[in-house]
Amino acid sequence: MKTIYLYFAFLGVLVGLSSCVTYKRCQNKYPSKNDTIRIVTMRDSIVMKDTTIYIKLPGETVIDSIVIPCPDPGPAYIPKKVCAETSLAKACAWWSYPVIKLELIQKDTTLQIRLDNAIKEAYHWKSLYEKVHITPPPEKFIPGFYKFCAFALIGIVLAFAGYITLKILKYI
Repeated sequence: MKTIYLYFAFLGVLVGLSSCVTYKRCQNKYPSKNDTIRIVTMRDSIVMKDTTIYIKLPGETVIDSIVIPCPDPGPAYIPKKVCAETSLAKACAWWSYPVIKLELIQKDTTLQIRLDNAIKEAYHWKSLYEKVHITPPPEKFIPGFYKFCAFALIGIVLAFAGYITLKILKYI
């Protein structure tokens, strides 16, 4: 009877040596990987750009005169000043014996020019990002020690079963 317990204990030790590791240890040693990542992004847009252009013009003043040979009108003559003005400049002209003088003043301004044909830019932006990782099927590798233990266990179990069978049939 004691020998049967000894056989079962020996059999238990062999099963313990030939057993696999736990699922958690397998996951820690060989972590699983994602097979496929696929992201598809598509955008269609029409962009209207600004159609007004601003041009900055600095102000400037120019005074010019030209001599005109003509008789002196005398001290009673008071010259009149003629002026014309726009949103961009002012011009004044007058006669002061013996010259005609002209003063042109350009005002500081910013021009706003609106384009007749608006700049219309249409674009189609499509991004297809496809990253595929295909993991090959893992190679099943069993270390030699585990193979030896498994075959030893099978041999011992078969030997034990044969021994029990022979004991039952009363050949031993």
